[in-house]
Amino acid sequence: MTIEIHNPELESILQQQLMAGNFASVEDMLLQTFRGALSFADEQRKERALNAAARIRELRKGVTLDRPEGMSLREYANTGHRY
Repeated sequence: MTIEIHNPELESILQQQLMAGNFASVEDMLLQTFRGALSFADEQRKERALNAAARIRELRKGVTLDRPEGMSLREYANTGHRY
């Protein structure tokens, strides 16, 4: 695969990183960068899911069904329905 870089600023950054010895090659730099970005995206997704679950738990606090003793949830859900 051939990748062309048309942005002079990006090319300069790549050259600086290679000359500083931070990466063995452009391929190494791209691989590490993409892995880091993907890992970051996964962490963000996990954090959003945990936050959503926490919000749901907070909303459910104090919610009760107040159904009569011995009545199943299915029976309670169908209370008032005509068949």
